[in-house]
Amino acid sequence: MDERYQSDSDRNNYDLDTALEKKFHEVQEDISHYRDMDTGPSYHTYDKQMQRQPRSISVQRTSQNRRTSWEDEFDIPDDFGVLDIPDEPYQTAPPEISNKQKKQKSKRKRQKPNSPSQQTKKASAHASEYLPSQSKPIPDEPEESSEERERRYKKKRSMLITTNVGQVMRTCVIGTIMLGGSIFLLVGTRPTESAEENRMLATMPSITAEGIADGSYIEDLMYYYEDTVPGRSYFKQLISDWETYKGLSSEDTVILFIGEITQVEQETIAFTEAETESTTEVTVATGTQTTVESTTVTTTTTEEEIEKDAVEVGDGIVLIGTHAISMYGGGFSKGEEYAQSLNNYKSDLGADVNVYSLVAPTSVSFYLPDSYSGYTASEIDNIEHINEYLDGVIAVDAYSTLEEHKSEEIYARTDHHWLPLGAYYAAQTFAEAAGVPFADLTDYTAITKEGYIGSMYTFTKSAVLQDNPEDFTYYIPSNDYTTTYYNTDFTNARDGNLLISLENVEPVSWYLVFMGGDEHITHVSTDVDNDRVLVMVKDSYGNAMVPCLTQSFSEIYVTDMRYFELNAIDFMQDIGATDVLFVMNTFSATGSNCSYLETNRTQ
Repeated sequence: MDERYQSDSDRNNYDLDTALEKKFHEVQEDISHYRDMDTGPSYHTYDKQMQRQPRSISVQRTSQNRRTSWEDEFDIPDDFGVLDIPDEPYQTAPPEISNKQKKQKSKRKRQKPNSPSQQTKKASAHASEYLPSQSKPIPDEPEESSEERERRYKKKRSMLITTNVGQVMRTCVIGTIMLGGSIFLLVGTRPTESAEENRMLATMPSITAEGIADGSYIEDLMYYYEDTVPGRSYFKQLISDWETYKGLSSEDTVILFIGEITQVEQETIAFTEAETESTTEVTVATGTQTTVESTTVTTTTTEEEIEKDAVEVGDGIVLIGTHAISMYGGGFSKGEEYAQSLNNYKSDLGADVNVYSLVAPTSVSFYLPDSYSGYTASEIDNIEHINEYLDGVIAVDAYSTLEEHKSEEIYARTDHHWLPLGAYYAAQTFAEAAGVPFADLTDYTAITKEGYIGSMYTFTKSAVLQDNPEDFTYYIPSNDYTTTYYNTDFTNARDGNLLISLENVEPVSWYLVFMGGDEHITHVSTDVDNDRVLVMVKDSYGNAMVPCLTQSFSEIYVTDMRYFELNAIDFMQDIGATDVLFVMNTFSATGSNCSYLETNRTQ
């Protein structure tokens, strides 16, 4: 029998509750002991401390806890409930330490020793892994005084009032702006003309049953209110000022991209091995006589790898400082179409009529920085490609001439046209190719007007262009000539001036000084006696060349391919044309405008 139980009376006096309470107090003493330690115990130290001598708890049965009938009924032994504490109560091995934990432990050893308080905390935490946990008492929060509650209430109330007042004020301000703006738009004076855009603004549409049925009346009404906003010029200027800040600064130059501008893949030509020889007759005009020279030309069959039509003027503009430049898209296939149309004109008009092609480059060829060359196609490549496809048509090399004078003011900074001086140099090159006399620039009267802001401002609404106007100089011929204007169907003849007065014309429209525009046929009869009759088929670039040729041809007829309503071949033959000049910029020659040439020829 176990020595802890000396007699039967001891068994009978055993009290389980008393034993558990005693054991609980011992555990609490152990916890307090480890909390008071200055250094954390290791596993071995902990095991040694826990290896105490076995205790024996003898509980004497008393009359209060003698055996009961249910103990006898279920045959419960007398020693049931005796608390045995083994000799080695903590023989469970401590958990294995992983390599990561070993590294962390080694790292902690190299660090600065912890303070006694930190060591005590670590020891308590370590011991808690093996000892029963004890919940820490939660300290009672101090009771809030009435003054603190009142102060907190006032603070929340103040914040709520501030928030509500702010919301009310914002609503009132926004509502006032919207109400005032609506009244301004409804009763404000609506403009009828835009001087900056050189056009008449939309008018109030008429109400018709058909318009209401198909929705066109609503569309026209919306466009009217949009196009005639009161104070539109001021608001456009304001928007332009803000957009100026989107430019990229490069030293002292601001670069601003306007419109659709992307990198352009330059068209290349894949050469094949097949080569053919053909004989081309080139007509050379000298004075009133023409000669035909036969030249054997070796041509190479080509295949375009990339097809791309040119963008229209204004689709993509780069503003470099105070110079606006339209990006050129190029279009080899359209250039070939242009060349084929001219070949057809030459074939229809016959050998007695000289046909010329003058494709004028734009400012992008001479003034776009090299760092931005990837955004435009090569105009000279497209011009040369056109010339390769001409058959019997004389190519006028205006590009080389203009390149020699690019340091002069030959192109406008604020307009997509060349300036009259650039047109003069191009006309000089054409006169040399046609073999006609050409007047020196000193024979003209130069008129200079300050404050020119051209079409590029219309396209961009740039405040930079508006704040930096340029001079516009045009030249009046010194010889005698008369000018007659016709409708585009060659009716309704009326006399006029070749160069119109700009006294009451807005600066944006000063390029209209040449014949007042494009939508008519112009006939200039000069005092030149060489029986050379020139027909100019042109876009707006050709307008500025007309005054430069009044001392070179006896008669000049000017038609715009976009508005001409007659059959061009019949017209040229009826007026007795000796020379036909097709003059336009690269955007027209390699763009959609070139299709008008074939329409004019066949309509």
